[in-house]
Amino acid sequence: MKRHFQLLTTSLAFFLCWFLATALPAEAETDSKHDDWKFGGAAYLWAAGVKGTSVAGDEIDVLFSDVLGDLDGGLMGILSAQKGKWTLLADIIYLSIHQETSSTANFVGIPTQFDIDVKMKGYISTFGVAYRAVDEDLASLDLLAGARYFKLDVDLDAEIAGSMAKYSDSEDVLDGIIGAQVLFDLSDRWYLSCYADIGFGDSKLTWQVWPGVGYRLDKVELVAGYRHLAWETDEGDTIEDINFSGPMFGIKFRF
Repeated sequence: MKRHFQLLTTSLAFFLCWFLATALPAEAETDSKHDDWKFGGAAYLWAAGVKGTSVAGDEIDVLFSDVLGDLDGGLMGILSAQKGKWTLLADIIYLSIHQETSSTANFVGIPTQFDIDVKMKGYISTFGVAYRAVDEDLASLDLLAGARYFKLDVDLDAEIAGSMAKYSDSEDVLDGIIGAQVLFDLSDRWYLSCYADIGFGDSKLTWQVWPGVGYRLDKVELVAGYRHLAWETDEGDTIEDINFSGPMFGIKFRF
């Protein structure tokens, strides 16, 4: 059961590393004097570790590398549409993780073979709107409001001494969020940024912070930083608190 719980948390960590990028406009530099629509997207890799506490008091401490061997497939899409000072954001993500485990345990002194097959599917949809409140030559400030929806389906098949057992569960969370991003231009190419948000809803509290650095090319931007995301859940949930932290690298593009 402990291994099963680890799979739940590591799967969540993996697809969060992709969808959290949508909290930021895909284009870091905005020309508010033009009202033409501008479109962009982003893809990130977040090498996040997972820490937290279950309601039973168990400590959660999972490395990002533990996720990769169980990845079965995924589909991720991030798009943004910008017009003047306003930016619309949309992100839809699907992830599938599959693990098969075989082992032998002693039941009443008798060695017994058991096989466990775990399948998990995660769905996340994030929608938001950002407004550029400050737009100076060397600095800008964007304010954001939106929502995060997360759903995780789990199916477990176990065979113990020829007997079959099945388990299925589904969890979903919907939270409203507000946030802000500050950006400072160091040159025409280099810039520093810091994004933070906070929200609640189905969760008692969720918040994140991400300082980073970016480099602009003609049509894309390379970004790197460190991101921390934390959740506190309501009573009755499986997890009491959980946080995801680690370095993040990505690419933003415009078309």
